[in-house]
Amino acid sequence: MRVVYLILALLTVAVPACAKDLTPITLVQSSLSFNFVPLYIAQSEGYFTEEGLKVEVVLAGGGPKAMTALLGGGGQFSASVLLDGMMAHRKGLDDVRALATLSYFFNPMVVRADVAKARGLNLDKPLAERVPLMKGLKLGITTPGASSDMTVRYLAITNGLSPDRDFQIVPLGGMSSQIAGMQAEQVDGCACLPGVDILTKQQGLTVDLVKPGELTELDGTTYGTLYGLASYNKAHPEVATAMARALVRATSLIADHPDAARAAARPFFKEMDEQTYLTSWATYLAYIPKIPLISREDFERELTFEKVVMPPAAYKPVAYDDAVDMSFVIAAMRDFKR
Repeated sequence: MRVVYLILALLTVAVPACAKDLTPITLVQSSLSFNFVPLYIAQSEGYFTEEGLKVEVVLAGGGPKAMTALLGGGGQFSASVLLDGMMAHRKGLDDVRALATLSYFFNPMVVRADVAKARGLNLDKPLAERVPLMKGLKLGITTPGASSDMTVRYLAITNGLSPDRDFQIVPLGGMSSQIAGMQAEQVDGCACLPGVDILTKQQGLTVDLVKPGELTELDGTTYGTLYGLASYNKAHPEVATAMARALVRATSLIADHPDAARAAARPFFKEMDEQTYLTSWATYLAYIPKIPLISREDFERELTFEKVVMPPAAYKPVAYDDAVDMSFVIAAMRDFKR
């Protein structure tokens, strides 16, 4: 009888916790890729739920589309790349705020193996000798104006080529369409979403066009970024706080228990076999943040990158304090100081 009473008592205590009202949140995400690993961990480990949020993720099919959805009321938060927020501010949409780093710059570029062989493209050649051999290539990106587009343009411009004259830049969308585009020989290669490069290389379809770290001036730059609106965060600080706490917990798991973090992110990459996933994780782990801060130095590197690739008439600086709000992440880090 005592056991029965004990069970009933435990159930009575547990029910209110399970039935606790969660705040519904829509997160508009540009794509499914390794750029957003902390978000996946926060979902699968239940951090969002434990912080009082019921998060629905909507895939937008590109960073500019995710930003448009955020600004249009399609969600309370969005996840894309740092470039998208800068562009919003240049258009006078100054309600946008970058709230957390989700990944650092690593935009892999691959080329079909048959094209590489025909052109003599291999990583033994210095990048400055490789790039002229790329003239005329059809290179896939996610969507015009996205970071993948800018990376192709940066590679061309910094090596004496014209991106519009010397490359054919082809919008392909997300991971599956990038892979399909190369399989169908619709494109010769791509500035890929992380994961596409590993998968296609393991298939023997592609080889690397650029080595990790060759674009050293972009190392450490914030890439994947969580966005919100200053007006919403002011009206609902408890929601922004909960988002920040969940992400700090996720990045802490990456820092302290990378094997557990790897397992937590695994369900979001169902199209990958186990070996491909393990290889991808090992490749990208260095580009996944251990703390979600966006530093002023990272921000300035992004501005330098944008100044190179954007037409002079379109480029203008964006102030860190206008575009970035680290207050929620900093408060959460104090709460979970290790």
